[in-house]
Amino acid sequence: MSQHSRIVVWYQVAGQKVVLGESLSEGGQDVISIWLSVPEEENQGNSLGYRLSLFDDGGREIASKSVSMLTADEFLARIKIRV
Repeated sequence: MSQHSRIVVWYQVAGQKVVLGESLSEGGQDVISIWLSVPEEENQGNSLGYRLSLFDDGGREIASKSVSMLTADEFLARIKIRV
């Protein structure tokens, strides 16, 4: 059975969720370790609406955190992006 956990990078504007990209777990990639390595924005007012959400194998969102625009950009640049 293959694992399909994923991290979704998204932006919230005017109550709408805009997905910027996602990273799926493939092979030996440990999505939870990647999730934990991404710093959360302590002052959520600085996040400007950027968030990362962690989804389990069943497609349920199990965690979410605010991130800065720079962190979101860096994350999107280093992952295999699926939109």
